[in-house]
Amino acid sequence: SVGAVIIGMSLMTRVRRKPMLIAGLIGTSSSLLAIGLISMLIPESTLRGYLVLLFMVTFLASMQSCIGTVTWLTMSEIFPMHVRGIGMGICVFVLWMINFLIGFFFPQMVAWIGVSTTFFIFVAMQLAAIVWVKRVVPETKDKTLEDLEHYFKNAAAKQPASA
Repeated sequence: SVGAVIIGMSLMTRVRRKPMLIAGLIGTSSSLLAIGLISMLIPESTLRGYLVLLFMVTFLASMQSCIGTVTWLTMSEIFPMHVRGIGMGICVFVLWMINFLIGFFFPQMVAWIGVSTTFFIFVAMQLAAIVWVKRVVPETKDKTLEDLEHYFKNAAAKQPASA
């Protein structure tokens, strides 16, 4: 985990954030898909245990090196200075609440619908995240905080008024 974060931090200076985030999501979704397929196709055995462990490690590496580093950096970049503290506080709260809910409901989901189906649901969520990132998340590399604040103000001004 620490090694993956170090790699991710070193990549942040050389690689654009949006492709790095998409690469991490592809890595995590591939790992989750592999675990779902292994759980469905390979009978319980030592081999199955080692394969699941292998793909859990690849999931963790993708998460820590790409998704985690980009998420935390982007959270600090997207809010204007006058609301950055409260904005990040809300984001961190939501992030930890989602982590709690996933941890809380995961064993229940496995009991209700099985291991493979649970992992396939997570794969679908990862694929939806890839689409969302491609469409919505701006590239922030090589932009100053002032440039980003200007960008978001302009984007907000272009939004149609809600009825």
